[in-house]
Amino acid sequence: MIGRGIGSVIGTRGLLLEARLPSARVGEGVRIARSDGRTVGAHVASLERGNALLAPHGSIDGIALGDCVQSDRAALTLVLGTPLLGRAIAPDGTPLDAGAAPRGLRRPVHAAIPVPGERRPGRAVFTTGVRAIDGTLALARGARIGLFGAPGAGKSTLLESIVAGSSADAVVVALIGERGREAERWLSAIDPRVTIVCATSDRSPSERVRAAEVAFAQAERLRDRGLDVLLVVDSLARIAAAARDVAVALGEPVGRGGYPPSVFARQAGLLERAGVTAGGSITLIATVLSDGADEREPVSDAARAALDGHIALSERLARAGHFPAIDLPRSASRTMLEVVDPEHARSAAAIREALALLDETREARMFGLDAGGGEPRLERAVRAETAIASFLRQDRTPSPFAKTLMELHRAAEYLKVDGYYS
Repeated sequence: MIGRGIGSVIGTRGLLLEARLPSARVGEGVRIARSDGRTVGAHVASLERGNALLAPHGSIDGIALGDCVQSDRAALTLVLGTPLLGRAIAPDGTPLDAGAAPRGLRRPVHAAIPVPGERRPGRAVFTTGVRAIDGTLALARGARIGLFGAPGAGKSTLLESIVAGSSADAVVVALIGERGREAERWLSAIDPRVTIVCATSDRSPSERVRAAEVAFAQAERLRDRGLDVLLVVDSLARIAAAARDVAVALGEPVGRGGYPPSVFARQAGLLERAGVTAGGSITLIATVLSDGADEREPVSDAARAALDGHIALSERLARAGHFPAIDLPRSASRTMLEVVDPEHARSAAAIREALALLDETREARMFGLDAGGGEPRLERAVRAETAIASFLRQDRTPSPFAKTLMELHRAAEYLKVDGYYS
């Protein structure tokens, strides 16, 4: 229910609204009542010279000067949890599928980030069904992983494969600033354990930021019910771009790379909401360089510092039709050694070392040169190249973890001398 009237719209600032709200508080939920009877939820983003700047949770089309602004705590809440499984929603909770509006208890979108004492270490493998990841970049349950790659490297296809083959009890997919065609592909393939939160590229910056917050809130609600949740975010770069647009509209000065400091604080706050608690877990896989920018770009740098690992995609492998096009020498999982047995770790390390040697000597070998000078490790790597490539290539059929381990050890056998790695 909408609360007492406290003010009115007096103007716009870009895609934000300016209102005269004498008693407004930063972060407060409000609702704008349009003259046609419809309402738009928003929150107070900033206070300036006695007025408030509002970040809307939906479109501002149709809002006029003088429209009533009322405090409304419900504007900061949505139906979350199991009622949203198998559903696709917009940032304001509006269904994007053919179903009716979700029904259930409304929950706050903004919840407290778990403090260190509430967190638990990830002690189990989170399987994705992708051999190249589960075998050589194994993830701990509750890990936060970045997926780096230029357009056309197969990020969307890889994400779809992970969603289909993961060991998660429930999946939340955040599509932020995505093209409508790509979003439709996700919506057409939704299954009963998946929630999609979508704000396409035509939506306002504040709606795109809100979509990310709603996706994290949905994942938290499912985790609190004891589920192991996979949260897929596509992409952190577009969330940062939207947050930058909002911050600039609020008058914040820009800093490194054209981003106001609040953008990095917001990104860190979102990433810290993933992890393992006593109740359940959120494993995060987020695309980072969705526009093919330089890897030292500020958003990427900040993400690498906060993430538990990164999976780099190779344009060369993608052009060669190698799926998934994961560049293993440039990828890393900081949680792998915490959750795999020693034999798994040794086989994975042997394959990664062989791939690095093959990568370093590729051009020389293409010209028929003896790049290794008879070096035994390189000779074994060349001998194992076909077996390793066969292990790493995969169609979109999920690979059970036991089968992945068996094939990993089989490929690594080519790298042993008298039964040992040397």
